[in-house]
Amino acid sequence: MFNEAELERRLIAAGIPVSGSAIRDSEDGSSFHVFVEIRRDSRGRQEPSNVQLEVAKEELRAVGVQIDFVLTDAMMRDAEAGLRATLLHSFGTVIRNSFLTRQGREAFVWVVPKRQLTEDELGEVSVKARILLRELGLELAHITPTTGENLPSKTRCLTMLRLLAPVSPGVLAAKLRVAGFVVPSDDWMMRRLDALRKAGQVVRLKSGLYAVTLLTLRGLGTVKGRESPDLSRLLALAKRHG
Repeated sequence: MFNEAELERRLIAAGIPVSGSAIRDSEDGSSFHVFVEIRRDSRGRQEPSNVQLEVAKEELRAVGVQIDFVLTDAMMRDAEAGLRATLLHSFGTVIRNSFLTRQGREAFVWVVPKRQLTEDELGEVSVKARILLRELGLELAHITPTTGENLPSKTRCLTMLRLLAPVSPGVLAAKLRVAGFVVPSDDWMMRRLDALRKAGQVVRLKSGLYAVTLLTLRGLGTVKGRESPDLSRLLALAKRHG
């Protein structure tokens, strides 16, 4: 069975730059989440290309290994930071923060309001966001206040983290989305984890992965029987390292 180090060596040899450690899926020991930072060449073409990524996935699938590539983009992080700075400069009295995700050229913006925004205020924020995003080659698809959205609470984040740990912010965010929660962006997840870390509830390992602290484990408690979260975690670890 492939381990994380062997998988990373094989991908790097195929010209795919792995960003951080590969993460074995806790529910399927033969599946991995692999983070790859994509770049653009002088002609705007993606490196590594989608063709390269698909070829690598097929080659690994042939030997019984399933890969889910999680693509990260330095330009995307810059775009999110630039949008946040712009909106806080112009609307700092009504907006606390903003986050950005995208699908292709479509951008989805989430704003954290200090109070409920009026339609006119949200319209003004949309105009400002649209202007900036167009300069970055993106089109605003939707802008949504986080008020009333099904954001995962701190307790829900900790509960999921206890089950998956050690885990990366990206994989944790993906699992929370699958569970039906709204996670505005990976940066939102990072900020939530950083706040929990400062509160002594989670720890960031040298690998960049996160886990809950002993204090948090005690605080979350447990239940006996087959529904025990501790039993679920043991089963997940057994699959991951089996």
